[in-house]
Amino acid sequence: MKNTDQLKTFVDEAVDYGARKTDAIIARVTRKKDSQIRFSQSDIDISNRWNSLQLELFVLVKGKKTGSTERPVASIDDVRKTVDDAVTFTGILPDSMFFAGLEDKIGSYPRLKEQYDSRIDEFVEEAPEIVNSVVDQALQEGAKRVAGALMVTDQTFLFRSSHGPEGSGKRTTFDLNVRALQDELDYSGQGLECGTMPTKSKKKMLAAGAKAGRLSKQAIGAAQGTPGKYDLVLSPTVAASVIGLIPAQANPFLIMTGMSPLKDRMGEQIAPEFVTAYEDPLFEGGLGSTPFDWEGTPSKTLAITDRGVLKALVHNTTTAKLFESESTGSSRMVVLGMGMKMLLPGPSNVVFENGDHNLEEILDVSRPTIYVTCNWYSRFQNHQTGDFSTIPRDAMFLVKRGEMKPIKNMRISDNTMRMLANIDALGSDRTQVFWWEVQTPTVIPTMRIRDCKMTAATQ
Repeated sequence: MKNTDQLKTFVDEAVDYGARKTDAIIARVTRKKDSQIRFSQSDIDISNRWNSLQLELFVLVKGKKTGSTERPVASIDDVRKTVDDAVTFTGILPDSMFFAGLEDKIGSYPRLKEQYDSRIDEFVEEAPEIVNSVVDQALQEGAKRVAGALMVTDQTFLFRSSHGPEGSGKRTTFDLNVRALQDELDYSGQGLECGTMPTKSKKKMLAAGAKAGRLSKQAIGAAQGTPGKYDLVLSPTVAASVIGLIPAQANPFLIMTGMSPLKDRMGEQIAPEFVTAYEDPLFEGGLGSTPFDWEGTPSKTLAITDRGVLKALVHNTTTAKLFESESTGSSRMVVLGMGMKMLLPGPSNVVFENGDHNLEEILDVSRPTIYVTCNWYSRFQNHQTGDFSTIPRDAMFLVKRGEMKPIKNMRISDNTMRMLANIDALGSDRTQVFWWEVQTPTVIPTMRIRDCKMTAATQ
């Protein structure tokens, strides 16, 4: 049996069998081939490959009870048991307060470019050699030790809804995280590279290694920074974590649950006119790109902020009905913690328009400025207002009179909405960012932001 034939058999069985036991069911089967290489002390520690076949379900029972599950399957019996267990468990849950329907129209789906690398198997075989070359690049730039990981995924998926929509697709993804260190841990640098076409990205992976090594060397001798107000230059990595989060919060579920600062801001100027950002599931090479959402609604590009004005929220069928709007094709199976998932609106790729300044121009400043290349441990004190803090890690520099002096032990303690409004320059280096601090793939340039509050990291 061909791989796609098996997936279709399992999806059809889940829906046909489940339709007799539910008011509605959506089934998605995904076959994945994952490869991971982890390295530390400049050597490869672990090189793993594994295959999986997962069935994921959304079910509606007794009119108002919704549930979901995901588990590996290898046979028709596994599929039926998964359906039975999902129906049984959902039946004892309370009625859902957040469900108003599913997509029931059968539409055509857009075709996406640059989503599948046909030479993926060749790349996986070559990956250890590439990783060693990445490490060498970091060492040549002055690093003493190099660590990190490369993850590569090849997946094929099919879905079908008992309401009619169905579809299929395949994609490849990769993400590389490189950290270069000196003898002292304070002197470190990071390089990231991710995308969907690994065989076309080898030079960029090497550049990520070189960047990490160069930053770690430049960080040597970092002095304690002085708390105060500074203009900040945020690398794409940091901008994605801090500013890129805001378009991802243009979500009615987050607004209703008090987890977004965008309540009652529709139509307001929340950013300068040169800032435009999209929810873009059709972005070429986007890690989150998809021709359809979880319910089977066709995907489309949506301007969240247009010339700085908040223009739209993402919607699935439920929130569209609750807000008297239309689905934007943004239905996702969203993890809420402890393994719990709900069918909710959510982002695919957050994409900012590029700026027109190179890094040298952005760093040509006359005001006290700090250049932040990486950040960890972002925490919100108030999601509704956007008050937060985050700790810069790896290389950070005080820019003064044309020189960059390394500093350390500082914390950004500010407000995301105020920072968004105070952007005064965008770089021309738009980059896709995805790693543990940025869970929604975000395509964003370097940003310069006025008058940001920096405190000591120990406060």
